[in-house]
Amino acid sequence: MLKTILHEYLETSCATVVTAFEQLPHPARRQHAIHQLRVGSKKIRALLAVAKEIPGYHLKTRSYLSTLRLLQDIGGISRDTRLQEQFLTHHEKTIGWRFSVAHLLLKTRSATADNALTATMERLSIKKLSRLSDAFKEAIADIDETAAIDAIIAHVATMYNETKLPESNAPASSWHDLRKRMKRLYYQLGIVTQLPHHTRQHQEQLQHSKKAGELLGEWHDASELLVFIKNTATHIRKEKIMLPEEVPQLIKLLQRETKEKLAESAKHLRDLGIF
Repeated sequence: MLKTILHEYLETSCATVVTAFEQLPHPARRQHAIHQLRVGSKKIRALLAVAKEIPGYHLKTRSYLSTLRLLQDIGGISRDTRLQEQFLTHHEKTIGWRFSVAHLLLKTRSATADNALTATMERLSIKKLSRLSDAFKEAIADIDETAAIDAIIAHVATMYNETKLPESNAPASSWHDLRKRMKRLYYQLGIVTQLPHHTRQHQEQLQHSKKAGELLGEWHDASELLVFIKNTATHIRKEKIMLPEEVPQLIKLLQRETKEKLAESAKHLRDLGIF
């Protein structure tokens, strides 16, 4: 049963990535395809990470992971830039002013990201990725399922129990790393909850890690927009252009939102017993 569960999980995730990659050239489908590609890639990476804990399992995955990372990074720039423009527009309504220079820079960055994505699609082949699930199936053919289940559950439990909150004065990168860790835990717990003998605790941890990932994701989006607006303001000053008086107001708004979202994320994690 375990072998079937793991193989089908990987097969579905790989198919999602391959289908999404094929839809990238179509502008109307691109953003949805980028989302599907990123989700599928994260699921594949999460599964391969837990598979390494299985006794007797051996599969060289570096080339697969390199392809996934490249697709995630390029697609992520496009996704993040468009989200920043949406969030910026939302906050501008609060102060009744449009930061035209920032929008112009975001549109330029978005066009650059699209060009990079197009160039990547032209030179990148993902045929090998479509064969990953078959290679994985062969790699787990002779494993002991009971030992494998114990190893997977133990690994995820350790990952969950060893998750710690950054110090109060920790840099944003530490919280960013925690966000990625909670996202991976969510996908790995999604695998565990499909296994025989999973517990109610695993289901609860799945929901908690999902919520933590979402909250930290909201903080990250707000934080990235704040950094972008600050950098834009700095560039304007360097060019000896008068900075609009609304910019400091916008920065204060984003600083408050970023702080609130981080506090909300930390509270949720403490409620889970993560200190």
